[in-house]
Amino acid sequence: MDPTTGRILSMIDSKKVNSPKSVCLSSQFPAASVFKIVSAAAAIDCCNFSADTKLTYNGREYTLYKSQLTKRVNRYTNRISLKTSFAKSINPVFGKLGIFRLKKDLLEKYAARFGFNQPIDFELPIQLSRISVGDDPYHWAEVACGFNRETLISPIHGAMIAATIVNDGRLVEPTIIGRITDSEKKPVYIGRTNIIRQVISPKTSQEMKKLMAATISCGTCSSTFRGCRRDPILSKLFIGGKTGSINNKSNKLRYDWFVGFCSEKFGTKKLALAVVVVHDELLRERAQEFARRAMRYYFRKSHSIS
Repeated sequence: MDPTTGRILSMIDSKKVNSPKSVCLSSQFPAASVFKIVSAAAAIDCCNFSADTKLTYNGREYTLYKSQLTKRVNRYTNRISLKTSFAKSINPVFGKLGIFRLKKDLLEKYAARFGFNQPIDFELPIQLSRISVGDDPYHWAEVACGFNRETLISPIHGAMIAATIVNDGRLVEPTIIGRITDSEKKPVYIGRTNIIRQVISPKTSQEMKKLMAATISCGTCSSTFRGCRRDPILSKLFIGGKTGSINNKSNKLRYDWFVGFCSEKFGTKKLALAVVVVHDELLRERAQEFARRAMRYYFRKSHSIS
C-alpha cells in the first residue's frame, strides 16, 4: 500500500483451499502481538509515555500469568524501556499497561480509532476487524498485548495500521481504482486520497516509528534484517515493523504476522505492507522474510534508488 495516497499496489494470496475470496480481505486471523501497535500508540498519546519510558516486569517475557500483572518490584524485577519491550514483544509489560494505564476505555477508544469494529470503504468487500474488550482487568491485559484469539484483523487493515504510523498518524482509506475513462478516453472518475481520521498526533507517530524501527534493529526481526546496512537497496531505507504469532485452539495451525513500513532516507517514496502466513505441521518461510523480499523488490524497481 502507498501510505500517502492509500493506493493498494498489490494483493497476493496463496492457499490450499480453493476459494474465490481473497485472503487479503478476510479478518479470520488473530491479530496477536500486532495489536501492541495500538496499545503502544495509546500509551504515548494519552499517558505521557515516550519510546524511552522505563517499565517493569517479573517472570518470563512471553507468558502472561496473573502473578506477573502486579505492581510488585523486587530484586528479580526487570526494568526495560517501552521501545525495547515493544521490539521484543514482552507480554507482561503490555499486560500491565492494559490493566493499570489503558484499561477498557482507552483500549476500546484507540482500537476504534485505528479502525477495529469499523467498516472500511473499499472497492472490494473487506470483513470487519473485530475486537471486544470485557470488564475483567485480566482481559484488558490479554487484549493489550494480543494474547488472545478473539481480536481479529484482515491483512489489508494491517497495512492500513502500518501506513498510519509512517503517515504522521493519519488513517488513509485504501483504493485500487485510479481513474475510469469513457470510450473517448475522457475521464469520468478520478480517484482521490481520502483521510479517514487523524488517529494519533504526529509527535506520537514519531515515537511509534522509533518503536517499530527497534523491532527491525534489535527485536523480533533482527535476524531477518541482519545485514541491511550492507544491502545496496535496504540500506537506503528507514524500516519499521511489528511481528505477531499465535496458535489456533487445537495448536495445529500457527498464525505468523509482519506489519510494517519502509521509506526512503533521502527521498519521498514509502511503502506499507502486511504479511500473514499460516503454518501447519511444518514451519515454513516466516512472514517477516516475505516482507523483506517485498520491500527489496519494490524499491529495486523504483527510479529513485539505483
